[in-house]
Amino acid sequence: MEDAVQTQAVTEVPAAVTHEASANVMDVAPSMVVLTWITFALLTVVLYKVAWKPILKVLDMREKSIRDALAQAETARLGAEATVVKNREMLQAAERESQRLVAEARVAAQESARIIREQAEQKARALTEEAGREIAAATDQARIVLRREATEIAISLAGKVLAANVDTERNRALVNDLAKEMDQL
Repeated sequence: MEDAVQTQAVTEVPAAVTHEASANVMDVAPSMVVLTWITFALLTVVLYKVAWKPILKVLDMREKSIRDALAQAETARLGAEATVVKNREMLQAAERESQRLVAEARVAAQESARIIREQAEQKARALTEEAGREIAAATDQARIVLRREATEIAISLAGKVLAANVDTERNRALVNDLAKEMDQL
């Protein structure tokens, strides 16, 4: 009999265990559904207040800072482009100015060379004229000296040749005539 009681207990236990396990898994209790929805709603409200608002706030701040950085970058890019254009214009203006200065320097150098050349030519002409005047004066002086000596020589010779026939006054008149004839030659 004991065997029979044991057999019966073994067969009854699995049936009870099977019934309880299947009842828990498949059994949907309305109170459990309501409790799940309430828990979900409370969790959603708590997460919205605690986590979602700060996350959205940080994301909005990040988006604003990115937009500001993009605007600053665009402003800096436009400023850099304006600076590049301004630098090009300044470089071109400086190049034009240097070309103008070089052209002016060339003109000034040519003018200076012309003035120096003219002054040198004037000095050369003045020196030539002065030398010509000195040569003419020296020539005139030499002619005068030569005439005097020639006259003295002629008087001396004439005096010796004529010995006493002609007086000195007449000799001088003859020599002066002779000197005039020599001037014409």
